[in-house]
Amino acid sequence: MQFQIDSEYDRLTAVLVHRPGGEIDRLTHDNCKRFLFEDVPYLRRLQEEHDAFVAKMRDNDVEVFVLGELLKDVLADEEARSRLVGCVCEAAAIPAIADELTSLNHWDIPQLAEILFAGVTVPEYMKKTGQRIGEDRGEDAFLLTPVPNAYFSRDPAVVVRNTAISSKMHYRERVRETLIVRSVLENHPDFRENAIVYGGTNEPTEDRPFTVEGGDIIVLSKDAILIGASERTRSETIERLAGKCFAAGQIRRVYEIPIPSERAFMHLDTVFTVVDHGKVLWFGDVMDGIKYIHRYEPGDEVGVARRIPESRGFVEILQAEFGRDVTVINTAGGVRPHAAKEQRMDGANALALAPSVVFTYERNEHTTRELEENGVQCIVIDDAELVRGLGGPRCMTMPLRRER
Repeated sequence: MQFQIDSEYDRLTAVLVHRPGGEIDRLTHDNCKRFLFEDVPYLRRLQEEHDAFVAKMRDNDVEVFVLGELLKDVLADEEARSRLVGCVCEAAAIPAIADELTSLNHWDIPQLAEILFAGVTVPEYMKKTGQRIGEDRGEDAFLLTPVPNAYFSRDPAVVVRNTAISSKMHYRERVRETLIVRSVLENHPDFRENAIVYGGTNEPTEDRPFTVEGGDIIVLSKDAILIGASERTRSETIERLAGKCFAAGQIRRVYEIPIPSERAFMHLDTVFTVVDHGKVLWFGDVMDGIKYIHRYEPGDEVGVARRIPESRGFVEILQAEFGRDVTVINTAGGVRPHAAKEQRMDGANALALAPSVVFTYERNEHTTRELEENGVQCIVIDDAELVRGLGGPRCMTMPLRRER
């Protein structure tokens, strides 16, 4: 599988997803906010909706790779398994259990894969191993916490042109997602020939505080990308990431787009997505007020980015990059209160299957109508449970390849 993403809207041919599993069943009304959820989804229905979404992509000739299955392949390699489990346990500050998990004395590979997503409680670990590690405070005393956000596979990594960027998550509750996806990208035979331009295993200097998440990275063209400076992606990271991309010869320009540092707008793609060449979907309450944009270009030294304050407005930048006038489609047509409501329900988070063909949530009827009135075909997906994690169709997918 050769990665190739030159835009957000060319025909999608390959994508990575994670089917939600036991990690969702770990959520309760007492802990859901800790794990960045507003509510507790119903797992079986959540899986049915996710499966239906995946089926629609496959029906449209998209090759869908499932993270959990890829992870099992990686865990079958003893060296890769040891390295990943070691990183996971170190990040969770429980290095004492790394050897026990790696050895497969008490868990087989499918069970270990499940643990890496769903975590393990103190009682569960003690029952399996006979070892008491950590304080037993009941059934919800996690030794290794779950990662219920993993079905938002956009955030742990992103493909830009023919290389990958491995993210550095803002919240510690999501760090393991990046470790799992990075291990798959670096070790799975389907992917390991592709370079990781930022955040690879051998880049310790790119760890905290240099946080960046995939939902903030939008590929405009083979020459330019947008990166949101958001609640979860730091401006300092954007500069460093730009330098790495320039050094790899992937792109020529990076634009830093500041958005409010609020949970409601956690990533750039919650308020802005591209649906075709010169056609964008956005939430006007945020995007109409964008200012203080910076542009990064290659500096005098290799790997160094030059930061330039932008005198142009956002639409002017888009017009220059697309080489044409830009059609702006507002979430719910910009009509209150529908626009604000549908933005919170991921109305702006459309995933382009092909130029002017997108996946959207069924509930965002006003946004769907506005898209269709502007010549965009919408493939609607059921969302009663999917939406509870605050992520839409774009959030749930990591595109690997689009037709040039």
